[in-house]
Amino acid sequence: MLQATIAVFTVFWICMAIRPLDWKIWLVENALLVTAVILLIWFYRVLPLTNLSYILIAVFLAMHAYGGHFSYQLTPVDAWLKQAFHLERGVYDRIVHLAFGLFLAFPVREGVLFLLKLRHAGQYVVTFAFIVAASGLFELLEMWAAVLFDPKMAAKYIGMQGDIFDAHKDMTMSLVGVLLALAIFGIQKRIARKRGPD
Repeated sequence: MLQATIAVFTVFWICMAIRPLDWKIWLVENALLVTAVILLIWFYRVLPLTNLSYILIAVFLAMHAYGGHFSYQLTPVDAWLKQAFHLERGVYDRIVHLAFGLFLAFPVREGVLFLLKLRHAGQYVVTFAFIVAASGLFELLEMWAAVLFDPKMAAKYIGMQGDIFDAHKDMTMSLVGVLLALAIFGIQKRIARKRGPD
């Protein structure tokens, strides 16, 4: 399953690397993606994750690669959403931030259970704190990457689209995502308790 996930993601990423809308933005966006993949390879033997976690990570990275190809605010998904729901601002970036909190909470929780051996409420608290902190750190990295790489394209890369509270709303979406994930974990735990030991 892991090999299939890697193969599908690799093919998709290569497709998203062909003639992106803006090469500079694509390079900045993919610098973070490549760093994430290198870290996953590095930690593969130290921190084994389930197939579900690797699939969720791949889906999130694919969403990010798709956004990078179209410079986020110009994705076909945004064009469709704007027309379907009469929106002025694109929301694809918000969807990706929601996915960050929702999808990455699964591997983070597995890491917490494996490395810190936390059980009960501790695993949820640390997972929540990690995702929220990582979301804020990403906003800072995004800003500095844009400023250092090309200050003239900073506003376009960050994708504020005229919203002065863009970073705050992005972090809020990650917060909502991780809260949804924690709710799923809670439901899973209740179901496991009702079933009892096999």
